[in-house]
Amino acid sequence: MSAVSDALIPLALLIALGFALNWGRFLPEAFWPSMDRLNYWVLFPALIFVSLARAPTGVAAAPVVLSVWGGLAMVTLLSFLGWRLARVDGPGYTSILQGSIRFNSFAAFAALPVLFPEAAALTALLVASTVPVVNVICVTLLARYASGTRISGTRLFRSIASNPLIIASLMGVGWQSLGWELGPLEGALRLMGNGSLGTGLLSVGASLSFAHVLAGLRPLLISMVLKFVALPLTTLAFALALGVPAEVLPVLLIFQALPTASAAFVLARVMNGDAPLMAAIIAVQTVAAVAWLPLVMHWAAPG
Repeated sequence: MSAVSDALIPLALLIALGFALNWGRFLPEAFWPSMDRLNYWVLFPALIFVSLARAPTGVAAAPVVLSVWGGLAMVTLLSFLGWRLARVDGPGYTSILQGSIRFNSFAAFAALPVLFPEAAALTALLVASTVPVVNVICVTLLARYASGTRISGTRLFRSIASNPLIIASLMGVGWQSLGWELGPLEGALRLMGNGSLGTGLLSVGASLSFAHVLAGLRPLLISMVLKFVALPLTTLAFALALGVPAEVLPVLLIFQALPTASAAFVLARVMNGDAPLMAAIIAVQTVAAVAWLPLVMHWAAPG
């Protein structure tokens, strides 16, 4: 289980560092929104693009991808029930949603190939097939519910079509399908993308408030149940129904039980979601996953 801890503890440490930097007023308050803007428009799109553009081919994909998509669809529907139980507003709901269906790609790439040595290509497939779908769902529902007012279909489409994360996803999938090489550009994009992981976590920590954690306890717990329990189990149900090989099932369970991504906070901040609640969800899920994922791993692969 050390691979899980090795993947997650650095994330928690960066969140703690961001909290300390903000608490000590090491940087001006205006710095953090500016960094979030850079992350949202430049750094994180670079990570998405290069990850998808360089995803390997040749993995038997259909049953695995459909299982993951089925789990995401079911939990997205369940998130509306979670909204009613949480008693929060529209922006608060979008934080529950992102906490329920997004995943930390750094933890996926760091932990899964170590826990499952034959799963490197499968991990890339899971990331490549999930990133575009998750971004479309989150951007669509943020555009619909975070503003607090109804928006027209044209404006909703415009919000989706102009979103840098979705554009990067589509470009990455298109680039990979054409089989083109990135050449020297790949190194630059990877450096930019790696920067987004660290800066995103620092910004989460800077926005973290224990008061917000306590005030948002109900939606926080609901997002954890949806992410850590409902998403893996619904994905498992689809996988069993679609005949996914038994040796793939533990990988799917761990992948779907990974804590939500730091990019969720950036999206919440930029698209008028509940950023403080999102920061609390990210921080608590990241810490809780250090204890929860080994239990999932033990249950999925007790041998």
